[in-house]
Amino acid sequence: MFAHKSALKRQFEKAGSLLRRLFSLKVIQIILVFSILLLISPVILFFALRPKVQKEINYGITFSNRYSEQMGLNWRETYLTILDDLEAKNVRLVAYWDEIEKNPDVYDFSNIKWQIQEAQKRNLNVILAIGRKVPRYPECFEPSWWKELPSDALREQALLNYIKATIKEFKDFSSIKMWQVENEPFWPFGTCSKPEIKRELVIKEIGLVRSMDKRPILVQDSGEGGFWKPTYELGDYLGISMYRKIWYDFWHIFGGRFIYFQYPLSYWTYKIKANLVGVPVDKIYITELQGEPWGPGINSQLSQNETDKTMSRADFISTISYAQKSGFKNLYLWGAEWWYFQKLNGNSYYWDTAKALFK
Repeated sequence: MFAHKSALKRQFEKAGSLLRRLFSLKVIQIILVFSILLLISPVILFFALRPKVQKEINYGITFSNRYSEQMGLNWRETYLTILDDLEAKNVRLVAYWDEIEKNPDVYDFSNIKWQIQEAQKRNLNVILAIGRKVPRYPECFEPSWWKELPSDALREQALLNYIKATIKEFKDFSSIKMWQVENEPFWPFGTCSKPEIKRELVIKEIGLVRSMDKRPILVQDSGEGGFWKPTYELGDYLGISMYRKIWYDFWHIFGGRFIYFQYPLSYWTYKIKANLVGVPVDKIYITELQGEPWGPGINSQLSQNETDKTMSRADFISTISYAQKSGFKNLYLWGAEWWYFQKLNGNSYYWDTAKALFK
């Protein structure tokens, strides 16, 4: 028995000696330190870079006359009710190229001009989105004649002519505080005609806007999948989306099958990402904070069951709380048109909840 214990002791001593020799090797020490740092780095990042709720958050909305019409709403009535009853003070508006220039060099700015004039009357803050790719599906709104032009050079010049005409038309409106040039131009989402949007062309668009007006420029990227820094470097501010639950096919990687999906991201990941990629947090606007369902059809036609899968009442509250905790100062909610549609159809919950934010 004593011999057995003695042999066991010698084995432990031998093992201990081998381990000491192993850990005395520099390469093993480096690997060990690296492994420990890798394990604790998320904790270090969280405590070093964790966001704090802003004391004063600037809430806003994005409004689309096209989306309002698609849901069967009177878009002018919807817009004025958003301004006067919801009392949104910060509004992102959209200039739709195919609506404005239905024929080459013939511009009709009446719809977007009316929206800006109404905002001006109320002394509101406007971000005006311009370009080929702007908010709301199908994302790209090119005129039909533009698609038929015989060369990329002619298409590029036509786009620049449109940008120039738009800035000239609206640069005297003091309510416009910022220009947004293109919307997620490098993020592969939406239905866009060829050619694809190139970085070089976006640089030309931004350069043209800068040559005509001194107000800051925002460029949009995907909050969940974009690289951020390359997009931010083109302008003065970065706009990002913030989504929680969606219905999507993820570029056909599931054989074209759409799935319901919740992004596995904590509220603090956005600020930490900003720090890691080198984009100042105070230069980021959440311009597309999910405030409506994302399901298999236009939101006005979704069943209650389909609606609740991505934007139940609990989801609405939790998403707003999530955004508040993310530490950003400018939060523009997405879905005000849908809130109004719900209100007209007997469900004022989303409208009234959002209204409390804007008061």
